[in-house]
Amino acid sequence: MLEGKRLYEFGPFRLDPVERRLLREGAGVPLSPKAFDILLLLVENSGHLLTKEELMRRIWPDAFVEEANLAQNISAIRRVLDGKGGGDQYIETVPKVGYRFSAPVRRFPSELAAAPAVPPRPGPIRAETTLKSRKQFNPRIGILSAAGAVLLAVLFFAWPRTFPGRGTDRLVPIRSVAVLPLENLTSDPEQEYFSDGMTDELITDLAKIRSLRVISRNSVMPYKHKHKPVSEIGHELNVDAIVEGTVTRSGDHVRITAQLIDAPRDRHLWAETYDRDLRDILALQDDVAKAIASEIKVTLTPPEQTSLSNARPADPAANEAYLRGLYELHGMTAEPTEALRSKSIEKAIGYFQEALSHDASDAQAYSGLADAYYSLSTFYRAPLQVMPKAKAAAAKAVELDDTLAEAHASLGYVSIHFDWDWARGEREFRRALELNPSSSRAHSGYAQYLLFVRGRSDQAIQELRQAYALDPLLPQAHGDLAWFLFLARRYSESIEAALKVGRDDHILALSYAELGQYEQALAAADRAIKTAQSPAILSQIAAAYALAGRKDKAREMIPGIEGQAQKRYVCGFNVACLYSALGEKEQAFAWLDKAFLARSD
Repeated sequence: MLEGKRLYEFGPFRLDPVERRLLREGAGVPLSPKAFDILLLLVENSGHLLTKEELMRRIWPDAFVEEANLAQNISAIRRVLDGKGGGDQYIETVPKVGYRFSAPVRRFPSELAAAPAVPPRPGPIRAETTLKSRKQFNPRIGILSAAGAVLLAVLFFAWPRTFPGRGTDRLVPIRSVAVLPLENLTSDPEQEYFSDGMTDELITDLAKIRSLRVISRNSVMPYKHKHKPVSEIGHELNVDAIVEGTVTRSGDHVRITAQLIDAPRDRHLWAETYDRDLRDILALQDDVAKAIASEIKVTLTPPEQTSLSNARPADPAANEAYLRGLYELHGMTAEPTEALRSKSIEKAIGYFQEALSHDASDAQAYSGLADAYYSLSTFYRAPLQVMPKAKAAAAKAVELDDTLAEAHASLGYVSIHFDWDWARGEREFRRALELNPSSSRAHSGYAQYLLFVRGRSDQAIQELRQAYALDPLLPQAHGDLAWFLFLARRYSESIEAALKVGRDDHILALSYAELGQYEQALAAADRAIKTAQSPAILSQIAAAYALAGRKDKAREMIPGIEGQAQKRYVCGFNVACLYSALGEKEQAFAWLDKAFLARSD
C-alpha cells in the first residue's frame, strides 16, 4: 500500500491527502494549497517537533521565503481548526524552534474508508462477458488476484469499523468526555449538594487521565435539570462522549448509576450500577472512573492506575462537610452581589474547617480551604488577611497528598500573586498540569505566570485558550482573554475578544482609548459604569475616561472609589493606574506604595 493512500482523523476532522480535502464531520473546510501541505506534513509527523527551517525547506523547496509566510499559514490553519474547539489544542508552538501536531491522530487506509460496509449483490452475468473473461484469463494474474482478494478480506474484517447498534466500534476513538450533573433521585432536595459533589469528584478522577480531555464543572453545571439531546450537548461542548447518571442516598448507603454515551450518535456504550457504604465512597468514584477508562479503551499509565486505586476509607461526617463546602464555594459564582458571594465563600470555609475537625488528615478539605481563602483575596478581603491562610492550607494538602493537583495549583497562585516567588509558581503549575492535564484552573494560572512574570504573551494566550477549551461555556472563570490581550498591548485583538463575550465594556473602553478611538471608548465606558460594582472595575472605567479625554468625568469618580477604600480593601494598583491616566504621578506612586505594602496582585 502506498504511503499516500491514507486518511488521517483527529478530533472532528478528516484529512484526505489523495483528494486534498480537509473535512469536519463530513463537510469540506477550505484551506489554501500551502496551508494544506503544512497541515498534512504536521499530521504525518504528529507528536514530533518539526523545525521552522525543515517546514520551509519541504513546503517551499525551490524558493526563498520569509519565516513570516510560515507563521501566516500556521495562523490560517489554527483559525480553521479553531471553529469549535481551539486550534491550539492541535498545533503546539515550540518557541523559536518550530511546531508540533500534538492531538491524537488516527491513520487508516483510504481504500477501506471508501469501501462499502456490505459488498453489492451481483447482477445477472451476460454469456458474452463470461466467455471474453475466460479467453483473457492468465493463471499468474488469477493467483495474484486471489491472494489480493484474501488480503483485502482479512483487512476488511479485521479493521475497526462502525456498525449500527454497536457502541464500542468507532473509527474515531474517544478522546474527550463531559460528565453531566448526576441527577439526585433522593426525594430530599437538600441532598443536591451530595449529587453535585459526586459529579465534581468523578470529573476530578477522570481528569487525571492524560490522554483524555475532560470538560470543567463550570461548563457542565448549566445542563443541570435540562433535558437536551445528548448529540446537541456533545456538539456544544465539542466532546466525543457524555457520562450521565443518578445518585440515590439512603442513610449511610449510596447507589450510583452511570452510563457512557457516544455523543455524536447518541448511542449507549456502557452502563453500570454501584452500591456502596459511605465509607467506601472514594473507592466507588475511582471504580467508576476506571470502568469508563476501560470502556473507551484508554490505557492508564502506572501513575494513573495508582492514583485511581489508592482511595482510603472516608470519614462520613468529614466527607459530608467537605461536599457541602464544595457546594457553597462553587455556588458563589451564581450570586448576584459581592456581599452574597463573599458570604457564600465564608460558609464554604466553615464547612471545610468542620470537615477537618472530623478528619485532620483530609487533604481534599485542606485543598478546598486553600481555594476558598484565595477566592476571598483582593475583591473581598485584603491579601495579607487571607493569602497566608490559603498558602498554609495548600501546603498542608500537598504534604498529606502530593498527587492532589488542585492543591499544587493553589500553591502556584499564592506563589505568583502573593509571595512573588516566580520559580515556585512555575513548578507548582507544571506539577498541577502533570497530575491533571484537564485542570482549566491550572492552565489559566500558568497562563498568568507566562504573561505577568515572563512576558510571553503568545504562550500565555495559547495556555489560556486551553483553559477555554476545557471550560467552553464559562471560560471567563479562568481569566478574561480580552484582559490578557489588553495587558499584552494587542488592543485590536482585545476589542475583538471583548465583543465576542459581550460583557467586557470596561476592557473595550480601555482598548479603544489606547488606540485613540475616543468616541467608541467613551460609549463603552458609559455602558460599563451602569453595572460596575467593584472599585477595581470602577477604577479601570475612570482610567478609560481619562485616556479618552474626559478627565473631568474620571475625577468625579475618584471620591466614590477612595470612599470605598475607607470601608473595605481596594486594590491599590488599579487606583494607581487611574491617577497615572490623569497624569498625577505623585498620587499614582502613593497608591503603588500602598499596593506593594498590601501585597496586591
